[in-house]
Amino acid sequence: MKVLFVSANHHYYMVIDPVVRELYCRGHEVYLATDMREKRAFTDELLRKAQADMPNLVVRPLLKRRFLRGFARELREILNYSHVLNHEKTRLWDVALWKRFFKPWVWRIVSSPKARAKLKNRAFQHKLRALEQRIPVNAAIRREIKRINPDIVLMLPLINPDALENEYMRAAQSLGIPTIYAMSSWDNTSTKGTFHGFPDYSFVWNNSLADELVFQHGYPRERIYATGTPRFSHLFGGLEHEYILPRDEFYQKAGLDKDKPYVLYVGSTFLVDTERKKAHDEGIIIREIARALDRNKGTKDVNLMVRPHPFNFSYVPDLLDERYSNVIVFPQSEGVPDTEEKMKKYNSSIYYAKAVIGVNTTAFLEVAALDRPCITIYFDPFVETQKLPHFHHLEDAGFLETAHNPDEAAELVEKIIFGIDELAVKRREFARNFLTPVDSDKLSSEYFADLVEKLGSKK
Repeated sequence: MKVLFVSANHHYYMVIDPVVRELYCRGHEVYLATDMREKRAFTDELLRKAQADMPNLVVRPLLKRRFLRGFARELREILNYSHVLNHEKTRLWDVALWKRFFKPWVWRIVSSPKARAKLKNRAFQHKLRALEQRIPVNAAIRREIKRINPDIVLMLPLINPDALENEYMRAAQSLGIPTIYAMSSWDNTSTKGTFHGFPDYSFVWNNSLADELVFQHGYPRERIYATGTPRFSHLFGGLEHEYILPRDEFYQKAGLDKDKPYVLYVGSTFLVDTERKKAHDEGIIIREIARALDRNKGTKDVNLMVRPHPFNFSYVPDLLDERYSNVIVFPQSEGVPDTEEKMKKYNSSIYYAKAVIGVNTTAFLEVAALDRPCITIYFDPFVETQKLPHFHHLEDAGFLETAHNPDEAAELVEKIIFGIDELAVKRREFARNFLTPVDSDKLSSEYFADLVEKLGSKK
């Protein structure tokens, strides 16, 4: 079988690497169409390693439409913004900040009160969609797919703004080739754009996200499969210990005192631009937590390890200059943990921590998988990120310890250090229900590959 994966940039490869390897090991021909341009905090190390390990993996440059390129992009972005406005109550942040995806003059038009009212009108939305559907299939992309002649085409992230994968989906469908939307992250269905034409099938992580795909995007439920998340397959099935460094080795790399416990603070992006990051200095909350730990008699000897988000490093130099005795920043510059070496350091930082503290971060998923207590802190001015529409998945599961100020966070750490972990059962249930396949005991990467084989055979 020939399988074609399509993604807008090579950094999404980390999402599908376990599936690509599984399909390759089963003897299938695997192709990847992607853009190899560098992106901040992402390297191409993982993809280069994959090419070295799998010599017959074919990587092709992502083709882009030229004819009607600007028109197609702006029209689809207007439809994305219209989708956001349909869910305005839960997406107030996006309603205000979607301008980052438009040219300034287009944003001035679509953000006006009259235009917003028009864009929320269902009849007008249908007219825009009918116009968008008349955009012709790109001939060059159609020829490329015809030349490869895949049995199935998988696309990710697909519903992001300016999703270049749309052109491949349209071309594949015009050739009668089955197409699959492959979810790349848990916030995709609630914080991004929408589909511009439905793929034949959709792979999401779990039933909650399947329901979200139906409710928010109108996608048919019978064509959705809950596969778990392949990118976290290494954290289940007894494999997790292969991705954790020995304790002494990790403590030495991180510069930790091996005689003192530590808690990990995991940074957030806050999904903002440079100016808003200046107003949302994450160093503020880290300093306050460090002071609270020092004030509390039960946590006075507990260190705070800080792992900044790769997209939000601006506060780190000042934090290092202040030389807090109980604060360690690790790593101080590394990027996304997308290679085996980086994953081992990242997983180890979670695994050896007594607890993990954060605001709203995907890291809580890995923390739950590695079975460590999670503490979310509701702390102005960062609480707005906990109002984003995907955060409810964590709140509803009930496995997060909650603190409303740094002193409460220190009290929770003290309780956990003394062996009181009241939410352990809910945490394990969340990891199982949210991150592993719904209808199979297999690893997510294996179940995902099974479905690709099944659906690809229908060509």
